[in-house]
Amino acid sequence: MAEIVVKIPELKLGKQFFEELERDINTTVRLRLARELLLKEWDKRFSKSELTDEECLKLGRKVNKASFKHWKEMGWL
Repeated sequence: MAEIVVKIPELKLGKQFFEELERDINTTVRLRLARELLLKEWDKRFSKSELTDEECLKLGRKVNKASFKHWKEMGWL
């Protein structure tokens, strides 16, 4: 596994702060990596699509609106 080193200046903050900071950094890196892997997979899956970028955006907006409506009806929002 690759390792990333983050250097920060000497700060007189508690141990808990640095533990939380480390956890936050790990979470951020994992989310970024997951996003990149998903985008790469989606590019591969949709590479042969005949939809234009404009059509994809319109379809995405419709899905978002329908999802929002459904979540609202379920009481999740």
